[in-house]
Amino acid sequence: MILGITGNMRPLHDCSRKSSRTGIFTGVAVALTLSLVMTVPARAVDFADSGGFSVSDLRCEDLVDPIGIDILKPRLSWRMQSSANGAAQSAYQVLVATSPGLLKPGSADLWDSGIVTASRSQHILYAGKSLSRGIPHYWMVRIWNEMGEASSWSTPAVWTLFDMPFNKDWQAEWITEGSSSPWLRQSLELTGPPARAYIYVNALGYFQLFINGERVGNDEFAPHVGQFDKRTFCITYDVTKYLKKGKNAIGFWLGSGWSRGGAGVKTAPAVRAQLEIADAQGEMTTLVTDASWRVKASSMAYLGEWKWGKYGGEVHTGSQDQPDWADADFDDSEWAMAKPDELVDTIVSAEMLQRSRVIETITPVKVTSLSGGAWLVDMGKAMTGTFEITFPKAEKGHNVSMVFGDSYTPSDNGGTPELNSFGQASEYIFRGSGTETFKNRFNYASCRYILITNAPEGELTPGDIKGYFITTQLPKASTFSCSDETLNEIYKMMEHTLRCLMLGGYQVDCHSRERYGYGGDGHSSLDTTLCFLGADAFYRKWTRDWLDGQKSDGGFTYTSPASGHGGGPFWCGFITAATLKHYHHYGDLSLVKRNYPAIRKWFELAQSKTVNDLQQKFTDQRWYLGDWASPKGDDRSGEKDADVFIQAYMGYALEQAAELADVLGKADDAKTFRGWAEARRKATHRNRFDKESTTYGTGTQMTYILPLAGGVVPEELRDEVFAGFEKTLKEQDKGHLSTGLSGTYMMVQYLQQIGRDDLIYLFASKKTFPSWGHMIEQGATATWEHWNGRASRIHNCYNSIGSWFIQGLAGIRPDPEKPGFKHVIIKPAFINELSYVNGSHDSAYGTIQSDWKRDGDVIHMTLKIPANSTATVYLPAKAAADVTVNGSSIQQAEQVNFRRVEKDRTVVDLGAGQYKFVCGQRR
Repeated sequence: MILGITGNMRPLHDCSRKSSRTGIFTGVAVALTLSLVMTVPARAVDFADSGGFSVSDLRCEDLVDPIGIDILKPRLSWRMQSSANGAAQSAYQVLVATSPGLLKPGSADLWDSGIVTASRSQHILYAGKSLSRGIPHYWMVRIWNEMGEASSWSTPAVWTLFDMPFNKDWQAEWITEGSSSPWLRQSLELTGPPARAYIYVNALGYFQLFINGERVGNDEFAPHVGQFDKRTFCITYDVTKYLKKGKNAIGFWLGSGWSRGGAGVKTAPAVRAQLEIADAQGEMTTLVTDASWRVKASSMAYLGEWKWGKYGGEVHTGSQDQPDWADADFDDSEWAMAKPDELVDTIVSAEMLQRSRVIETITPVKVTSLSGGAWLVDMGKAMTGTFEITFPKAEKGHNVSMVFGDSYTPSDNGGTPELNSFGQASEYIFRGSGTETFKNRFNYASCRYILITNAPEGELTPGDIKGYFITTQLPKASTFSCSDETLNEIYKMMEHTLRCLMLGGYQVDCHSRERYGYGGDGHSSLDTTLCFLGADAFYRKWTRDWLDGQKSDGGFTYTSPASGHGGGPFWCGFITAATLKHYHHYGDLSLVKRNYPAIRKWFELAQSKTVNDLQQKFTDQRWYLGDWASPKGDDRSGEKDADVFIQAYMGYALEQAAELADVLGKADDAKTFRGWAEARRKATHRNRFDKESTTYGTGTQMTYILPLAGGVVPEELRDEVFAGFEKTLKEQDKGHLSTGLSGTYMMVQYLQQIGRDDLIYLFASKKTFPSWGHMIEQGATATWEHWNGRASRIHNCYNSIGSWFIQGLAGIRPDPEKPGFKHVIIKPAFINELSYVNGSHDSAYGTIQSDWKRDGDVIHMTLKIPANSTATVYLPAKAAADVTVNGSSIQQAEQVNFRRVEKDRTVVDLGAGQYKFVCGQRR
């Protein structure tokens, strides 16, 4: 509805309560401001400026100043900054223009939204003129608060467009040299410095771009991994500052990477690039890759086979180095001509998420000399990335070997230890002139230790070795500390592990052995990742990889990218859970709309493979896993407990699918999914329940928890079944977990949901096997593949506990009814054994802080709700009279509304702001 606003009216806010500084927006008022979008010309209202609040953190498609996005009508987001309690946005105005100087009301040549009455500040759809490639689109925003006061204009932000999704859109051709890591170059004469220049790079395999001898940007292992038989990625760079008047040279150093196989293609590395240059008069010059480019095999070649357990490394031959190969004056006349490469016609998408980059440079904590010219290097912690090692002088042709491992077994006779390397190894062949340096370029290692053999004579010191920790550079989104140091160390280990597993724009089980995007591992760490990192763009990309890999019958592979490996329904169910949880955390309806048809198709396939409402095998018949990597082993196809897990999980997953249907207003689909779920639950109980033992399987923790979480257990039996679980946990398993990857995730989720955080604390705080504390006691800095340390020691199996630190102990949770943290639920777990907890989560609207500490029987809580958000808080008090806030009673406090008492918790609603509660001491 479009309405005009007269000059003396304010944007809509809730007038039914006390003034907005002392009241709180109700659900009705929020709904009203969301639904009534009122637009007026920029000069129709003359609001007073206010210096008490501002606009910050401008993002386009959830990215900061993205270059080369492929969304023609992108979504714009920002944050309101204010220290005032009750601060809320009531209106906004967005300007978009082709230059910063045009960002003025009445001058913006692309879009002036006018003053729009709305509280939304996330995912505002651009509604201006058509956009063009190669032109920066500058934008800024101002907002009005709940008092009708206007902010100053924000600092301008910018985005640019990429619009060549099909082969026919490109002037450039695919070219290659044929070896595993070639150099490619071309020269270009310019009559003057460019006014603007963008290069669009579409590569299979990895690339590094050089202009006039200087490397462009700091991306590592670009592009990210995808289903390359269906989709390749384009990365856009602004290269204006790299070009000059006169002769210029454009160079690519390529590395095979995933072009060697495993991601839908198997070919030599190739590149297609298009450089578009505008001069001061607007004249365009375009340089494209074609058969006129010069190419040569470089000084680097791959070792290994780029497949399971054989990812190898690189061999660098020092005598073949040509440091000036990308310089403008380099003579390439002896080089060969490029080979045109006819590749599969795929969709070309912009790479719209953070890149893989170096986030830390690590120096070894210890370098130990061994016999026979060997050295053992301890980096001090697990890491994924590249290494730079400077060696003493050696004769030409001398070959030094480097093996990378996450752990090692000492030699019985004090000789060379054996590293758990999974074939990760590199070599350097000396050129024979002074000290020489090895550095990875297009292969990485996931490790803590390096075994160097056949090193030249001389000392190696920690200063000679650098480790470059590389990951997809997602922003940190949480902090946590508490009075239990074991939990603090687990939190740090979880965060570090996630970083170790996320190089390449997806999340792997391990980078050392497999490098596959396993759905089971991704599912088990989903909530932790959403709590710990800013992963909005990340999951949009990774879930699309799953859609690209979906089979014609609706089946999903168990891994994506890089398909063809083992799992079960919990692995494929990742796409459903990720879509739903992403919506809860970020409120991104577009992702739900995009992913839902594929999710529905998968459940229709699963339903077609039921007999008497019990799930039968489907997708890959070789694998049908339940829990995985538990202390007792694995629940494989055909085992009783695996069947219990799968039957119960499918009912649980169908409820998630029904919730997605509800979000989209597909009532018939939701009814169908819930009908299927109910039929499965009844069949599972009827066929799998043992009345005598009151369990559904062999009596493990998982066989109690999954039927409870999946709704299999009838209401009248739930207390009895849960009592069986609790007895098993406490008495049989002595407070330790007996679950693995998927069972632990489901257990943490369910126990937190029903408020039994005391049981989570029981097994989370253990230091003996099997536990996270036991890993730490054994020196772990990343979580392991198995509780006993077998196989990989940088792995994605047991990271599900991480979300509990933020959502359980600190109690910060999204509200599914008002997603994206527009409204926050704060429901901490006040564990008796803890004296304090400090936690925060950086949401789309700002940082949410939830701290509490004990003082005898009194609990002090300090909360911060970001501007333009509201919250519902569950306080540890049986009556409102037992609570003070900012020194006043609940009834007298500003921006605090009492709601109810629920299970010994006083429930209140809060506006944005900072609050200090004292709970448990009657006034």
